[in-house]
Amino acid sequence: MPKPKNEPLFEEPEFSEEQFLRYEKDRAKSTIVAFLLAIGSGLLEGFLQVEGYYYISILLFILMFAGLFKIFGLLRIKLPVKGSHKFYMLMIFLLASILFWSIALNPPISINTSPELTLQASHNGVWATVNQTNGEYVLSVGPANYSLRDLVSFNGNVSYVKTTAYVAGSLSPNTLIGSQHYKNSAIYLNLKDLGSSASAKLVTELHSGSRYFNITQTVYFS
Repeated sequence: MPKPKNEPLFEEPEFSEEQFLRYEKDRAKSTIVAFLLAIGSGLLEGFLQVEGYYYISILLFILMFAGLFKIFGLLRIKLPVKGSHKFYMLMIFLLASILFWSIALNPPISINTSPELTLQASHNGVWATVNQTNGEYVLSVGPANYSLRDLVSFNGNVSYVKTTAYVAGSLSPNTLIGSQHYKNSAIYLNLKDLGSSASAKLVTELHSGSRYFNITQTVYFS
């Protein structure tokens, strides 16, 4: 039955300013929480990758992104109603998480991505950095044994350290390196004097989480 001419064909719904402001407030809150979650997860993922657990960092990223809406439900935070608003929030989480993941892998948070060693020798109980020439650490011939230490510069936890000496490309006898131990981010060892113009390669193996490093230093006896 057709409507009377005095009745409108379409009635515009009444605009509720209070309801609109409440919705916008909830949407802003959810966006801020998504950004904060992205910061936390991104930094944690970067830390896990630095420690060598990159598979866990990738898995964490996937779980956080796929389960973001469920996390909001556990936190009792209202989600946006419109699909475009939900997509916008997901993109904020995705991009912010990747950004802070990258930040966690670079200075100043991550000082270096692999260990660095600095060789020092003890002279009358005082530790001094060994001079280098053409990339070789130079030790003056004299003492029968040298008291050395390698300072380890690394932003991860080191769980295992072992230094092995090689002479002329071959594994040296165990007597070349005396007792060695790792303490306070330094490797302490005793090295036997090989005589003038001799050289040896010190290969240090370090473990940090699931990562393994081999660092070679050449020592020349002048």
